[in-house]
Amino acid sequence: MCKVAGAFLRASLLLALVFTAMAGCTTNYGARAVAPSGYQYHYAIAQSQDEQLLLNIVRLRYRDTIVFMDIGSVTTQRQYVAGVSAENMLPFKGLKEGSTLLIPGATYSETPTVSYAPLKGSEFARNLLSPISAETIVLLANSGWSIERLLACCVQRLGGLANGPRASGPTPSELPDNSDFREAASILRKIQREERVYVEYHVIDGEEGAETYLVIDAQEGAECSRLETLLSATDCLMQFRLVERKDEFGARELLAKTRTVLGALYTLSHAVAVPPEHTSAGFVTISEMQSARTANWNEFLAHQFSVKSGRGNPDGAFVKVHYRGHWFWIDDADLESKTTFSLVSFLLSLQSAESDGASPLLTLSAG
Repeated sequence: MCKVAGAFLRASLLLALVFTAMAGCTTNYGARAVAPSGYQYHYAIAQSQDEQLLLNIVRLRYRDTIVFMDIGSVTTQRQYVAGVSAENMLPFKGLKEGSTLLIPGATYSETPTVSYAPLKGSEFARNLLSPISAETIVLLANSGWSIERLLACCVQRLGGLANGPRASGPTPSELPDNSDFREAASILRKIQREERVYVEYHVIDGEEGAETYLVIDAQEGAECSRLETLLSATDCLMQFRLVERKDEFGARELLAKTRTVLGALYTLSHAVAVPPEHTSAGFVTISEMQSARTANWNEFLAHQFSVKSGRGNPDGAFVKVHYRGHWFWIDDADLESKTTFSLVSFLLSLQSAESDGASPLLTLSAG
């Protein structure tokens, strides 16, 4: 009896030690799991938003309906279960006593829940259809963004130069020629590197509010005469007032008119490479070239954005989506397209920040 009691006592002590050790391990694991799990959710959310934006750009190329979903919340439940089972073993031949076998065990489970809210409603629609605000151009230009990229994507007219206003909607049947606009934007980018191009606010005397100007100082460079010709200016120190709406441009008034956010998305959608079978089936509009100076939509965008397509799942893609039986993607090494993609993502976020959201709320359990 004493031997049995001793064995039971030793087993009980061992069991207590195992439970204590496992409880400690469980607590530490939970703390250590917070950061890695947070990183994974961060990556998954960023990837989901990039894929949504690319999918909507592709859908615009096909003139399909676009939908934006906002991630309302991400919650997760973690469960840790630890235990020990004991099995009594019967004595075998030659053994006077049996023995007790302790079997420790533990399980871990994680159940994330993601809530999606479709962005809709009158305010969100107005934000998409509203011209990009001059304040947004100021924020981006003064944050180091290329003036050439901002002009190509966000501005549809600079003085007397048109940046294909028809490109702000569904793919037109004729490819606009914006070669002069692209040349001016390229020159402005060159002198921007010399810190001679900037965007600033001007306070209106005697009135509330302010006006925004694109200021160009090309007086000291060789670009002066060419810019004067392209922009129909009389001086190489120019100020273009950024406006969101202006139906008529006066002869002496230098204005820069912005696109809408939806117009910017449409403009980029024209550079989506469409599979030949979709082209022959008439799923998209093929624009007829009007000038050899603007041979295709990639050239129209100054080769700053391109989306490839193919049947096979692409390797080395920055972002990819599967649509209409094909893959569409942006190469990870295509830095120009990635930068323009990020720019449009910022524009969309800035314009939709004040929207009234939407319902219903879609909640998915990813567990």
